[in-house]
Amino acid sequence: MNEVFTRRRRRAIGERPAASTGASWLLSVVLATALVAGGCAQRDPNRSGLFEAFRTDLPQGNYLTQQTLDLVREGMTREQVRFALGTPLLHHVFHPDRWDYVFRYQFPNGRAELRRATIVFRDDRVAAIQAEALPAKEDPADPALPGYRPPAPEPQS
Repeated sequence: MNEVFTRRRRRAIGERPAASTGASWLLSVVLATALVAGGCAQRDPNRSGLFEAFRTDLPQGNYLTQQTLDLVREGMTREQVRFALGTPLLHHVFHPDRWDYVFRYQFPNGRAELRRATIVFRDDRVAAIQAEALPAKEDPADPALPGYRPPAPEPQS
């Protein structure tokens, strides 16, 4: 009778039998080992860690290369430029004769790459082309290329 009363009292106040303390101790050791192993692991800047939030790459805007920008020449109409480069990302309300093509790529580690090109029109014809350094052509190793996947890490021997 006393044993039944003891079990009921333990359930009522939330005590656990002594056998479960071994399991919680083992769980604590496993978690501590995982934390230590995660801290010592080699870090890849393009991937999130074991206990970090998942982050993905984020491409935004118009992907341009120097090869596609070279298709635009002075004297081209707006429709010809739109056909060659696509619709510009930004339309200025106060500068209707200026089209800005902007591309921003944010890597999973937080680093960002920004590329810009500006087309200036006079009388609905291209008057000037201004651009920052752009990749020469589409390169499969360019991380900002749509569909790019980083190469698999080499196995360590």
